[in-house]
Amino acid sequence: MPNQRWQDPKIQIRSDVSRPFYFIRPFVPTVTPEGEIVRKQKSIPLGFCDEMTRNKAQGKKQEIMATVNQGRFILQSQVPFKAVLDRFTEIRIPQLGAATQAKYRSHIENHIEPASGKLRMCDMDRPMVEAWLNYLAQPATVKKGDKEIEKLGLSWWARLDARNILSAVFSKAAEWKLWGGENPCIGVDVGRKRERREKRIPKPEQLTAFLEALPETAICSVAQARLMVLTAVVAGARVSEVLGLQPRDINPEAETIEVRRRWHRGDLDQPKSENSRRVRQVGGLAADLLKLATGRQDTFLFAREDGKPPDDRDLQQHVFRPAAEAVGIYHPGFGMHTFRRLNISWRQEVGATPFEAMKAAGHSKPATTWEYTVTDAEREREHVARIVEPLTAGRPAAPAAVTRLMAEEPKGPVQ
Repeated sequence: MPNQRWQDPKIQIRSDVSRPFYFIRPFVPTVTPEGEIVRKQKSIPLGFCDEMTRNKAQGKKQEIMATVNQGRFILQSQVPFKAVLDRFTEIRIPQLGAATQAKYRSHIENHIEPASGKLRMCDMDRPMVEAWLNYLAQPATVKKGDKEIEKLGLSWWARLDARNILSAVFSKAAEWKLWGGENPCIGVDVGRKRERREKRIPKPEQLTAFLEALPETAICSVAQARLMVLTAVVAGARVSEVLGLQPRDINPEAETIEVRRRWHRGDLDQPKSENSRRVRQVGGLAADLLKLATGRQDTFLFAREDGKPPDDRDLQQHVFRPAAEAVGIYHPGFGMHTFRRLNISWRQEVGATPFEAMKAAGHSKPATTWEYTVTDAEREREHVARIVEPLTAGRPAAPAAVTRLMAEEPKGPVQ
């Protein structure tokens, strides 16, 4: 290895990009393809100019240069990213829930690993991560057999997941002492959020018609299907939490259900988070649910002949979607999650505070509950009427703008 020498590179600013950032260019030991170690000048970003002062950039430089000057940078900078990614997949992912595992593996296999190629840990910086996320947002043409199909780019939420998973890989690498540099995902903007699917909730009469249209199938009976939907509507439970219910979770005297577990596509586990473990009032629905109990207290209420709950994908394809289409309320994104959104929205409409709705849904952040809340046009018109009424009281006629506003027909759900 070349002789170590102390370096103190000056802080520079790259201003020919959309977000100028501070960087330094020290000489870093690099391994050549022939196995020789040579010094090469490397550009190392310190942070965006609109996020840190020059003094903070100076502190960041000193932190990085301490690693470089002590000779540790070579070990961490030359580690192949794929080696860390494989270790993350083997060690960290099995510690997660089944649904989260599937999401992590999908993003790693389809988006992260193909983009990382033969990159080293040091090759991945903020500009590269931002460029990667921008690429994921672009439409693409993919081959399916002999046909070429136009595929939409990843949604905002999917890109957010991809960025967070990549960030988790670097965080674990730091814990494992395989990386001492900056996490390149910190401060990276996913881009402007655009909802790909419109959020809708059915009206009471539409929900009633939907319940009447549920078909009898080999997957579940009409009675079971109705109780699944009503449990999601009344308790705000996730479909995995509904399928995981057992007789011992029902208290008919207190008229409550307790969420203790979840069933997701053959995997039985604890609820999604600690906040998801909760007791919910469900009224007379508790007694109706207990009528489904046919065995021991640890059997599933919504069990098939083999004693296991059905797959939520089968329920969606053969039970819920056909009924929604039959009554004209089906739309992209419709499913059991629609009824959870319905509970959160209706709960607040009848007087619950956002924090009460958050607790009922098992959310850990108010922002998540906000994303689920949908206000329909009719209710918003009621709000407008209450605002306008004191302003127009005692006047011969309402202002023209107000009259036009009140006369407008609702054009769809308002978020």
